[in-house]
Order: sequence, then C-alpha cells, then structure tokens
Amino acid sequence: MKKIKVGLIPAAGRGKRINDLPLTRILPKPMLPILNRPILEYVIENMKRMGVKDIYIVVGFKKELIQEYFGNGEDFGVRIEYVLQPDPQGVAHAIGLTRDYIEEPFFVILGDDFTITKSLKNAVDAFWTKKALVVEGLVREENVDKLRQTCCVLVDEDGKILDIEEKPSTPKSDVRGCGVYIFDPMVYEYIERTPASPPRYEREITNTIKLMASDVSAYGAFINGININVNTLPDLLGATKLLLNSQKQLR
Repeated sequence: MKKIKVGLIPAAGRGKRINDLPLTRILPKPMLPILNRPILEYVIENMKRMGVKDIYIVVGFKKELIQEYFGNGEDFGVRIEYVLQPDPQGVAHAIGLTRDYIEEPFFVILGDDFTITKSLKNAVDAFWTKKALVVEGLVREENVDKLRQTCCVLVDEDGKILDIEEKPSTPKSDVRGCGVYIFDPMVYEYIERTPASPPRYEREITNTIKLMASDVSAYGAFINGININVNTLPDLLGATKLLLNSQKQLR
C-alpha cells in the first residue's frame, strides 16, 4: 500500500477556550505540555510513524516559540517548513494557505489533537482502496455534550460520510470526527467554495468536508486508540492521565 509522505499541521491558534490556564498567555496551544513534551510533538510522531517525511506547520500566535523548538525538523526525523497565518480564519483557511506547496495526497492533523494509537494505517488503506478524496479519523463518543462542542459524523456501513456537522445542537449519531484527516489536493478547490460561518466567521474544515461528501468520495475511518481534542483544561489533564495510564500498561 502506498504511503502518504506529506503532512500539514494547523498550529496558529491562540487557544482562547483554554484561557483559564496561565500557560496559554505565553505559549501557543499546540505547545502546551502533556507530561514532558508539547502536544505538537506527539502530532509529529504520529505523522512520522505513518511514513510522513515533509511537514508544513501553519503558525501564527507566538510562532517563534514553535519554530525555535522544532527548527527544520532534523532533530525529529522529518523536514519542516513553516507557513504563516497572520489572522485566525479557520482550519480550512489554514490548509488553503499551502496550495502552492502540496501537489499530492497529504495528512492533516490539528496541532491540538492528541491521539494515542499504534497506527493510522486503516485510514491510509481506506483512502487508497476506496479512492477517496478525503478520509477523516473517527471515534465513538458517549458524551453528548462533547459531540455538541466538536464535530458529529453520520456514516454508512462502508464508512462513507453521509452527513457531518460542526457543533450540532442535536447530534445525529454517536460518532465524533477527530482532527485527523487525509486529503487529495482537490480539497483546495472545495476550500475556495467554503463560506465563512458563524459564530466566528471562519472557514471550518467540517463544512469543506460536507461539501466534498455531497459531491465526491468522502469517508471516515475509526481510530484504533484514544483521541482527545484539547480545548479545555480538563481535556489537557485528561490527556496527561491517559498517557500515564498507557505507559503503565506497556511496562
């Protein structure tokens, strides 16, 4: 099976929803520590594990801290280039900034996505075998409030995305979309068609995928592991606890 060699990490956000943690006044959210390493380092590890060699990191708020820590990626076994997003205009906008750089299928993992998994191979397999133009990572979510705060996905038995909605008031399923994606470069055309949406009037990648699902092959793949989108202090503490427990189980 072919590998995905290019990765993109949107990491320009300020983390306003986690502003009860004093560290976000001096650190961009992707640099918040889980144990002794920033969230962003775990994201890069997940990409590297899947064979990604070249990574574009979209930076903004306190970009110099990210650039100083990761440099050109040599110390982390990858090649890193940085793309500036001066103003927060949404994840879809951040991805769209790399249109002139990426001409092949690519991973996207959000800079605040914390996923514990041995492999994302099933997502890669789904992308190639189903000839998909997008595959999004999925998990079962028992907490309805969490679905209302994030992304809810409705899929059929084959994993095809039937509907997807950002922060739904009434979730249509117990499936939560994660900040893990594989895209064909055709996504850039759909990003141009994605309108800014309230309340933040940013281009949401969920709305881009909704457009793609109505036109072309859009699929979901369940992650064999644990996923937390770090938006609040309890999320950060929960991710730390889960990592500690997973390390104990491996001993």
